[in-house]
Amino acid sequence: MIAIAVVGVLAFLVFLVSRYLRRPLGAAAAGVQALHGPRWYEFLLALILLLAVVVLAVWQFSADGLLAQAVDWRADDRAILFFVVMLIVAGLGLVAFLIYLIAESSRAGTVAVEPVAAPTAEPTASQPAVQTPSGVRLLGLLLLLAAFLLLNWIYLDRAEQYALVLRLLYPASLAVALVLLFDKASRTWNVKGATENLREWLLGDAMVFLLFLGFLNLQRDGGGEKYASMFWDVLYVALFFVVFWLLDRKLTRYRFLVVHAYFIALPILLLIWRAVQGVVLPETLSWWSSVWPFFFLAIIALVLEVIILLLPGSGERQVIPTIKDALYLVIYGVLLIVAIPEAAA
Repeated sequence: MIAIAVVGVLAFLVFLVSRYLRRPLGAAAAGVQALHGPRWYEFLLALILLLAVVVLAVWQFSADGLLAQAVDWRADDRAILFFVVMLIVAGLGLVAFLIYLIAESSRAGTVAVEPVAAPTAEPTASQPAVQTPSGVRLLGLLLLLAAFLLLNWIYLDRAEQYALVLRLLYPASLAVALVLLFDKASRTWNVKGATENLREWLLGDAMVFLLFLGFLNLQRDGGGEKYASMFWDVLYVALFFVVFWLLDRKLTRYRFLVVHAYFIALPILLLIWRAVQGVVLPETLSWWSSVWPFFFLAIIALVLEVIILLLPGSGERQVIPTIKDALYLVIYGVLLIVAIPEAAA
């Protein structure tokens, strides 16, 4: 029931986001009302939700999943009946969703169309370039990510999963991250201001450095047959590239807000990773050597970023946000220096 509730909430959020992002198309002529079907990002959000549900379902029913570690639910007739009913409900929901898509697509277009004079000249051979939507470009990566997860859960044991993540996923990700940084450094011309670029460099370098620490954390753990956090390592790497792409390639001022939210999520991911791996920390470990200073520091930085965004003219003035990010990273580095010796003891 909790899983069904979570999926329902995610589906509702997808609906809200698609409604918020949808913009009416302007009419080509007076008196013509333009209608359109579902946009590409609506399909992308729905596909991401579907992939997440499928991946979580495979994980739960796999040998390492929570359902496999609990009491065998298949021995209970009521559990089987409930599962069958949920499958029927899910199938009916899918059919209704497909009918809705077909109906919306059939209504796409214009209500009234005025005759247009035929062109007097033949079209040129050269056609203008069409920009590929960012969602479509990310779709192939998401499919590969899902295939990678399914390969690990279905075919590989824990030792092989650890070797694949340690020797392939992290080294390749670190190499690509360095290439992205060198690509950023090679751009002579940029539409962004100097202070915006400085903020991107500060936060981007910090993200790549934390990716280094993630690799060292996995290497020091030992892995082998006790490795059980493959999903969380893959999720961390995927989040890194999504957030870095948003920070480097987009122009929206909310991208810095997303980066600070990413820094809030990292301590939580580390806590989950340690719990899944069964990492036992020393009892003498102080609060300053735990993840909580980094968590609360990231929350403070996020709140300050929200306040800055609410200030009038914050899009043009980037000096104060740059100083804030620099101080945030200095304090972050000091906390890392304080935490490393005691954690390694």
